[in-house]
Amino acid sequence: MHLRRVNHVVLSVSDLDRSLTFYRDLLGLLPVAELPGSEHWPAMVFLRSPAPSSNHHDLALIANAEAPAPTSAPRPAGMFHVALEVGTLDELAAVQQTLDSAGVLRGAVDQGMHLSVYTADPDGIEVEIIWRAPDDAWSYDDALTRRPLDVASARERWGGHLATGSAAGAPA
Repeated sequence: MHLRRVNHVVLSVSDLDRSLTFYRDLLGLLPVAELPGSEHWPAMVFLRSPAPSSNHHDLALIANAEAPAPTSAPRPAGMFHVALEVGTLDELAAVQQTLDSAGVLRGAVDQGMHLSVYTADPDGIEVEIIWRAPDDAWSYDDALTRRPLDVASARERWGGHLATGSAAGAPA
């Protein structure tokens, strides 16, 4: 057995509508299904990337309510961050501009294997948006190196339209 990739992430959120607005309007995920709350299950919204996705959903939001769930009650610890991938440097730069304009950009770094911008959702869950560097640029020796993001230099090196990762058909 080998795990191939992350299929989806489910986040327990304190305000479903507020979180839906964040992930839909700021990050561009598309709602594909909604599950109304009931006495047996909290309300949920399922979202998918507008890019071709083979998943039913890439992200689900579940209301952090008192309604029973199939697992234990919501816990305060667990999720550190969720990373979402864009296909090109130009797309990453556009996300950075969108987050900065909205006043929610928390950071932008070059980590060698990918270039990242950071924000947090309305519940404070860190969201990392990455552009995967070409495989030949990866180094496992400096995997924890974090440099300030310089999109202009990265564009000089690779161009703004170079598709990488899943956008380039990388295996899952």
